[in-house]
Amino acid sequence: MKKRSKISLGFIVVLIVLVVAIIGGNLFIENKMETALQENLSKAEFKYENLNASILGRSASLSKAVYKKNGIQINAEEIELDGIDILTYLSNKKIEISSLKLVKPEVTIYTEAQKEKKKDSSKNGNSTKLDLLIKSIEVANASFKMAKNDSVKNQLFASIPSLNMKDVTADNESLKNGLPFKYEQLQMTSNSLFFNLNDQHDLFVEKMKMDGISLTFNKINIKPLYDKQEFQQHIPYEKDRFDLSIEELALDSFNWNLKNDSLSLLSENMKIANGDIKIYRDKRVKDDTRQKPMYSKMIRELPIKLKLDTIRVKNLAIQYEELVKAKRGAGKVTFKNLDASIYNITNVGMSKKDFPSTDIDVQTQFMGEASLNVNWNFDISNKADAFTISGQMDRISSEGINEFLKPALNVKSEGGIRDMRFNFAGNSQNSTGDMKLIYDNFKVEVLKGDGEEKNKLLSALASLIVNNEATSAEKEQKNIKTKRTQTKSFWNYLWKNIRNGALKSFL
Repeated sequence: MKKRSKISLGFIVVLIVLVVAIIGGNLFIENKMETALQENLSKAEFKYENLNASILGRSASLSKAVYKKNGIQINAEEIELDGIDILTYLSNKKIEISSLKLVKPEVTIYTEAQKEKKKDSSKNGNSTKLDLLIKSIEVANASFKMAKNDSVKNQLFASIPSLNMKDVTADNESLKNGLPFKYEQLQMTSNSLFFNLNDQHDLFVEKMKMDGISLTFNKINIKPLYDKQEFQQHIPYEKDRFDLSIEELALDSFNWNLKNDSLSLLSENMKIANGDIKIYRDKRVKDDTRQKPMYSKMIRELPIKLKLDTIRVKNLAIQYEELVKAKRGAGKVTFKNLDASIYNITNVGMSKKDFPSTDIDVQTQFMGEASLNVNWNFDISNKADAFTISGQMDRISSEGINEFLKPALNVKSEGGIRDMRFNFAGNSQNSTGDMKLIYDNFKVEVLKGDGEEKNKLLSALASLIVNNEATSAEKEQKNIKTKRTQTKSFWNYLWKNIRNGALKSFL
């Protein structure tokens, strides 16, 4: 045989060996991939239609994948893995993957089954070792929903067109946490978010975007499930009916963590812009006699860790309506063009000596005509719930005052208030303070039951306690004392302080 023929034959033999090795290696890899899946998901109901693996591409793909266990179900049209380090897995059982792509995954969590899982988790420990690194995860056209079971309304639903994560790791330690993996970077968009707040309200978000350390929500709406009349048939006691819309809520330098079922939310800057809040309360429903905590106590005892350094509120409108008598209609209080700066809303590190106080500065238009500035300060770590609050309001007419007084209290005022300043300090039990009031020809009329005709006798008595002698009287009251009604909110407490000061000024 000629030398050239021998070389050619040798080359062909080597080529055939390589082809056989590649085919055999490919089959070997596919077998190892399937074995790895079976080992790591042996206790889960994991199924798929096809598994394809490539030794050259170090890749694998699964089609029509289904994972179902302990109330969690994940369906994916396609799962693609690329850059699989098979040698690392064979040598030390560590799984390293360059990229993972999920196409059209549908994630469903049934909370009732999750509760059962927690009950049994102490009995059925999992000793399987896990060491996983995925350098890049891409999710396309995903959906996520949460419900008690498969026969009731969703508690939560989100449509997620895109989600990308970098350097995702999971091990036996991370599996013990509420979030069973760690990541270095997360980018996500949602074009539809729904959350059932309670039996009377649903929350909708048109768009949500998370990009690194920023989180933005656009077009937030809280909608009542019933109109004002029917709403009262679905509450056991007095309860506010909310109708809320906010154009944008954005958090910068945002971070979150879920460890040992404890959620932490942190942000250096938060912005709330262009909101409209309508609150309605029917006072004909029986009272809620439960004790109402102060805001400092609410934040202090939150089930999550919260740290919001600065919150800016721009262009908020608030309308509160209160119905006492159906014939008189609802009394109305409005705040327009509300801007606020809020500092240090946190329950983190409350034992520190330098724990910061919470400061709230508000500028708004009261009843659409009076400029109102308020400064409010409290210490969340203070268990006595100590606070100070001061404010100044300029001229308001009797028409503006009567929007609330006439339907809510069956009282009609004449004249107006030119200036009001107040300064109160207290705790969850009692408060003291001072107040300055300048008014013009101010007097009141107590109306009859229909809310229209003047009650001459009661009006005469009311006039006796209202000082109308000076058209521009200036009254300053010191040591105004108020006892808080424990079953009422902080805003009722503030109203009682102002009311007590006004009554002393009119006497």
